[in-house]
Amino acid sequence: MKKLSLGLIAFIVIFNSSAQFDPEAELILESMSKKYKSKSAFMSTFQQNLINEVSTIDESISGTVYVKGAKYKLEIAGQIIFNDGQDLWSYSEEIMEVTVSKYDEEEQDISLTNIWDLYREGYKYGLNIPDAQGNWVIDLEPIERGVEAFYKIRMVISNEYDLKSFRIFEESGNQYNYTITKLIDQSDLTDDFFTFDLTKYPVVELIDFR
Repeated sequence: MKKLSLGLIAFIVIFNSSAQFDPEAELILESMSKKYKSKSAFMSTFQQNLINEVSTIDESISGTVYVKGAKYKLEIAGQIIFNDGQDLWSYSEEIMEVTVSKYDEEEQDISLTNIWDLYREGYKYGLNIPDAQGNWVIDLEPIERGVEAFYKIRMVISNEYDLKSFRIFEESGNQYNYTITKLIDQSDLTDDFFTFDLTKYPVVELIDFR
């Protein structure tokens, strides 16, 4: 059995004792959040990987998201999801169907639209060992374990405070890894871009849950 060095033991003790609200991790998270919130609007492409080692699942899909404040438009897996800040529209071109429901920020999944500010409420966080590229690695854990379907989020942040990736660890054994492949400012996006216009889809079936 390999023995842990005194230095590594000291690191583990320090990490565990400060992981609840690590001030260094907080500064990094605040700088990252400030950088993205300073953008009036942006577009990002990403790769999503679903991994479950027990069930030997390894699946990947790619997507694109446009964000402007609380509004977003998400294109993924044959669906386009519009959030105009009030309603959430999910449109499938394949079956020519759109469902609409009231937007509830509290019920939204973790994604590139809200990951920037997630640490601010309900989470403890700690700085981990840097990755091979020298990026910061920060673990977020819900303060109330068992309330969420996941128990940890691992964020990889560059020295320029760019979010490179984040991984969600679920209690079920599923891991969702999001890798950001491109992010560009797109300040020319108008509010109409995030609105689903029924007049442009005259034959679509509308399912309204509002």
